[in-house]
This record gives sequence, structure tokens and C-alpha cells, in this order.
Amino acid sequence: MKDKINPVVKLIALVIGAVMVFLVDSVMILISFVLLLILLKVIYSVKGRFGRGIVFLVVAIFLAQVIFVPEGETLLDLWLFNITSGSLINGILISGRFFSLITMSWIFVGTTEPRDLSSALSNLGIPYRYSFLLIIAMRFAPIFQFELSNVQQAQKIRGLKIDNNVRGLIRSVRYTTMPLLYSAMSKVNTLASSMEGRGFGMYDKKTFLHPIIFSKWDALLTLSFIIFSVEIYLLNRIL
Repeated sequence: MKDKINPVVKLIALVIGAVMVFLVDSVMILISFVLLLILLKVIYSVKGRFGRGIVFLVVAIFLAQVIFVPEGETLLDLWLFNITSGSLINGILISGRFFSLITMSWIFVGTTEPRDLSSALSNLGIPYRYSFLLIIAMRFAPIFQFELSNVQQAQKIRGLKIDNNVRGLIRSVRYTTMPLLYSAMSKVNTLASSMEGRGFGMYDKKTFLHPIIFSKWDALLTLSFIIFSVEIYLLNRIL
């Protein structure tokens, strides 16, 4: 689902949000922010899935902090380790920050058309050669996900069995990295030849069929994001 918000505004909001999750050290504020991001993801029907890998990483980060970084008052004394108040807080903060960054990126990519982002950045004076780099990154992310699925399906057809353990994970990376690398290099060469054949970079400026202009409403919305972030930061200092 796309919206009518200027892509530059959303990019600024993404950067501000990424900075804020590292500045905030209040558990309640971070949990509220995570719930807000989940709500936005549902509202905009972002296609990115909370895959098992992301959930596993979030849980692993949380457990690593709880087990290996004991700080503060002891809440539960177990045989091999102690669960402390500080370790729980650190676990929630670090895993919540990781989850927030992933979710914000999903929302940004899922609600932003690459060509609109390039047009908006170019209209702000940024050379289109650099803005085109963002288009390539956003375009190729789902393509590589599709290629990864094809490689895994081909491995299953050929009888490659991957166990669900650490050794299986290492084997999966070993047998998946090289096919993906070859596929990426092939697509890069094809893209470079196509851009060269179309005269990319021949002119200093590029015109767009539907230019995205940074309006007064966009400036007001950006200012609102900044004010809201400052208020959250001040609230975090008080708590």
C-alpha cells in the first residue's frame, strides 16, 4: 500500500526514528514505539513478513543479554546463571532497537515507490546519479529474495537436506552464498550494459514524468516529526 507522503519526508522520518531508538533508554517508551510500528505495518499492509529468522534473532539477542550480561538486582537465581533486573532491561532495549530498525525499514520500502524517491531527491538538488543508487537497492532487494527462494527450491529438488541446527545453518550459508553471488554479478553486468546503452549519465539533469515537489505541507510534516522526536527524548530524560 502506497501513500501520498513525500518520500523524502519518510526518509527523514526513518533516519530520525533510527537515531531515536538508540537515544531512548526507557523500556516503556521503546515498547510503545514498537507497538506503534507494528500498528503502522498492519495499517499499510506492508508485505514484509516477521519471518522466523528475524524472530529468532530478536529472541537470541534478548536471551544473550539476560544470560551473559548480569547487572542490577537479582530477580531469579538459577543453577548456571542469574536473571537480574538490569539484564532484563538491557535485553528489552537492545532486542527492541533491532526489531524497530527492521520494522521501520520494511515500512519505508513497502510504502515508497523507488522512482518517486528518486524524483523527490532530484528535485531537492541531489544529482540523479546518487539518487538512482537508492532505486537500485530498493529494486534488487526483492529480486535477491526471489533468487534465494529459487536456490533453496533447487537444493531441495536435488536432495540436499539441511538440518535445523547450527551445523545445518552453516551448510545452508555455504551452499547458498556462491549461487546468489553468481546471480548478483550477472544481474549487475546486465544492468550496467542496459544503463550504458541508454546513455545514463550523459546529461547533468534528468526529467521525470511525474515530478515530486517538496511542498509546504511536507516541510510542516517534517517539522512535526522533529518536534515529536524532541518531546520523546525529553520525556525519556525525565523517566
